Amino acid sequence: MKIFASLLFSFSMLAVSQTAGAQEFRFRFSADSPTTNIKVQAFQKWADLVAEKSDGRVSIRIFPGAQLYNDVNVIPAVGSGTVDMGAPPSSLLTSVVPEAAVFELPSLWGISYEQYRRMVEGDFGKSLEKKFEERLGVKVLGYYNMGAWVWGTNKKSELIAAPGDFKNKKMRVVGNPLVEQTLNALGSQPVQMAWPEVPTALLQGVIDGLETTMSGLDSVKGWDLIGNLTYSNHKYTPYMVIMNMRAWKKLPADMQAVMIEALQESVQWQDSELEKINQAAIQTFKEKNVNVKVLEASELREFSGAAASAEAAFVKARNLEDAARLARESSGLE
Repeated sequence: MKIFASLLFSFSMLAVSQTAGAQEFRFRFSADSPTTNIKVQAFQKWADLVAEKSDGRVSIRIFPGAQLYNDVNVIPAVGSGTVDMGAPPSSLLTSVVPEAAVFELPSLWGISYEQYRRMVEGDFGKSLEKKFEERLGVKVLGYYNMGAWVWGTNKKSELIAAPGDFKNKKMRVVGNPLVEQTLNALGSQPVQMAWPEVPTALLQGVIDGLETTMSGLDSVKGWDLIGNLTYSNHKYTPYMVIMNMRAWKKLPADMQAVMIEALQESVQWQDSELEKINQAAIQTFKEKNVNVKVLEASELREFSGAAASAEAAFVKARNLEDAARLARESSGLE
């Protein structure tokens, strides 16, 4: 009996020793938005899930509010390993991988969320991820949805209800040249402008309107800035979670699986929260006397049709025919 007890104690101590000696991994994640933003809350949700599922072996520390890098500078920083992870929007990543612009093609406007998920999880997503690995030296871990896109115009302008309503409007945009070319095709005058300048520019009439996300506009009390809101929900664009490849390869296979599983759970959580935010925001803007129009699918097709020439020219000039075709096939449109 004493021998059995002694053996049991020895095995217990060995297990404790092995657990205590398990390698731990610490990573830094750079986010450019404050903690009040739903995407940063989703990043933190992911970090918490990773810590839980890995029994504390993997720790991700979120640095919000551009404490480390903004979304532009985080791209080369992750590539070089100066910081381990970030999640810039796909529109900014087109400078490295032009194929990332495909998310904003007008021919994809109006696809369902399920089609968007098939696109990023299917052959198009796999092809995109391989290009990021080759050209930037990063691992794409997953995609957070940016939420519903909208068009808003200031109190001196009319509502955008049809493609012709864009004519001569100065619209603030950010991101890749496709957005500018699309709005040009719709008759608008696109203006690249950093967000801190936007509120004053809207109020003073320097710009007539903007393209942005519903959650983003709601978070800055956009009803004080605009008089008209077109809830178009016209495209799905992701924040792409990228991780330095050398840092990724340090993780054993089981911990890599934990990272991916936890991220997918946090994406599902954020999607649920975004839907609540979007629906509540529509009601809030109406209550604040903003003229709100929710586009029907048939109405949105008029906008995408009017922008078809811009898409054709953009795709041809950048040799994106194969990427565009693969995206449509992956989503189920072809």
